[in-house]
Amino acid sequence: MVSLGAASVWRGSARWGMVANGHPFFGETVMIVYRARFELLGSMPLLMHRDDIEGSDELKAWRQSPENKNVSVPGDDRSPGWTWQTYLYNDGVNVTIPQENVMGALLYGGAQLILKKSKTYKELSQSAIFMATEHLEFTFDGGKQLAMADVVAMKNMPFAKQAEECKRLGFRLFAKRAKIGQAKHVRVRPRFESWSVRGELEVTSPDLPFEKLREILGFAGRAGLCDWRPSSKRPGPYGMFTSNISLI
Repeated sequence: MVSLGAASVWRGSARWGMVANGHPFFGETVMIVYRARFELLGSMPLLMHRDDIEGSDELKAWRQSPENKNVSVPGDDRSPGWTWQTYLYNDGVNVTIPQENVMGALLYGGAQLILKKSKTYKELSQSAIFMATEHLEFTFDGGKQLAMADVVAMKNMPFAKQAEECKRLGFRLFAKRAKIGQAKHVRVRPRFESWSVRGELEVTSPDLPFEKLREILGFAGRAGLCDWRPSSKRPGPYGMFTSNISLI
């Protein structure tokens, strides 16, 4: 049953949803048309590549340190062996998927569905959907969560040993050569073969009915999540998903 309600929204957080850029400012009241629970089920492996600024600074310092001069290999993510760890999205406790990644997929999905004439659901896919948390639950390999404590514990291991430990935990380190300019680099991505993302959302506009949201999610699954996905600037086949969504 779809219920109506109202909630006061604050910038950065809300009683019922998180506010992102372009959403209501402090003190504005929004109408909640319905709430839903969703699950994204990976149909292709997912490759994580977080843009971690602090991690990049740490990598730069390691590579520029004189004591690492003889072991550092330019353009190789296996040098240092823990480079891949900086690519994991996380909330400080577990590996997660940020809601902004899912919102990006919804943006793509909304652009594929016509609202009226030549106007699509692109705008509504962002302005009318709110999620309650910054980070969404990410599980893999039959429902496992990856604790950051287990990741950090590998940091001083050689890359090959880290790769073995990752396999034991249920995922793998995927190494691939990539041409950057005229040079060939080695890129490494944490790769999850079977995975899912769970979360809840609220819709605040009657112009986005539940069945249309379901359709948008269907298109969003073709856009994919994370690195080398179909909708990225350098598209690949990874991160695609199917979805289940139900009213709550």
